[in-house]
Amino acid sequence: MAIKDVQTYIDRHGLVETDDSEAGKPIWRKPGFGGIRGLLEIEEELSRFLRERRDAQNLNREQVGMMVGLHHEIYARHERAGAKLRVTRLLHLAELLDFSPIEAIYAAAPQFFGETEQEAETRFKLVMRMLDLPAATAQNLLRLVEELSADSGGHNPAKQTDTKPRS
Repeated sequence: MAIKDVQTYIDRHGLVETDDSEAGKPIWRKPGFGGIRGLLEIEEELSRFLRERRDAQNLNREQVGMMVGLHHEIYARHERAGAKLRVTRLLHLAELLDFSPIEAIYAAAPQFFGETEQEAETRFKLVMRMLDLPAATAQNLLRLVEELSADSGGHNPAKQTDTKPRS
């Protein structure tokens, strides 16, 4: 059942009404470090990230397009922010171009990683280091972090996760 008062939800989550050329009508967003970035600007950052990753792998657009199942001109639209990048396509490109989707999210929207640019960069680096850990080390680190979290008063209520099973 949906909540009755969406304004309470908006207020509680710090959402701000904004106009965005991509949406064509008012939408609610959470401000980042420099305010609210437009959806097109976020798309452009993802595009830049893809170009850089492709270049780092010494591949051209035709080669990536072939591997992704698109004509190279169609793929090029993703690198020019001329076509919306679906999450499934981003995941496929992450496989092909050897990057973590987390890297793409950080490149486009670092505010998801912290309240300040410094905090976001620190957390991003930590996440990337954790992804490279051997499984046993990751398991031990998780136990340590859980113990430290319990000692510091449990969890952060602002970051609660839904632990109910999904149907």
